[in-house]
Amino acid sequence: MVSALRKQRPIVKIGLWVLVAMIVVGLLGTTVAWYLDGAQRIKPSDTSSTETGEQDLVSIELKKQEELRREYEGLRASDPDDPAVLTGSARVELTLGALYLQDDNKEKGMEAFQRAVGFYQQVLEQQEDPDLRLELSSAYQYMEDYEKAQAELEMVLDQNPENIKALTQLGMLLETREDWKGALEIWEQVASLDDVEEFTREFARSRVEEIEKKN
Repeated sequence: MVSALRKQRPIVKIGLWVLVAMIVVGLLGTTVAWYLDGAQRIKPSDTSSTETGEQDLVSIELKKQEELRREYEGLRASDPDDPAVLTGSARVELTLGALYLQDDNKEKGMEAFQRAVGFYQQVLEQQEDPDLRLELSSAYQYMEDYEKAQAELEMVLDQNPENIKALTQLGMLLETREDWKGALEIWEQVASLDDVEEFTREFARSRVEEIEKKN
């Protein structure tokens, strides 16, 4: 897999941030499961793409996430300030946004991302959480609001300059903004850190090589 990374062309914007969302949120659909009896429904379908096709899988997952969104609306009606409910709502919207983009429905995707931003902001007003700031940054990035996306990452890094997730997101963001010098510095930093998984280190090295080819 590492050798394949080295051979890839520069990462395209949307593909890059789908990857970011997967890294940050994990299995995008998984969230505050203890609130929902039907939480298992948000997991990706086990149906093989060879049987139903990728587009069918996206449609199936969209329906599941829309149903989950409605369930969270009910939860917010009962307790509108519950941080766990707000977090779950934000993650469902972030998931929906990514799915709608994959379904070539940019308008609905942007609407979902905007809702996600609002929920993340409400949670962060109550409590600081670096992982939620990373997710908020991803939402901004999907919306192509790069300045706000970078500002959220810098807030996380001000608290912990060696936060691997934040550094990785920042490296990708700077590439998206074609700030090759800044991106190179970030990837070199990631590759030199002691406490980093080998795959992440190799990914950072592959980005260093790719950027150096440009200059």
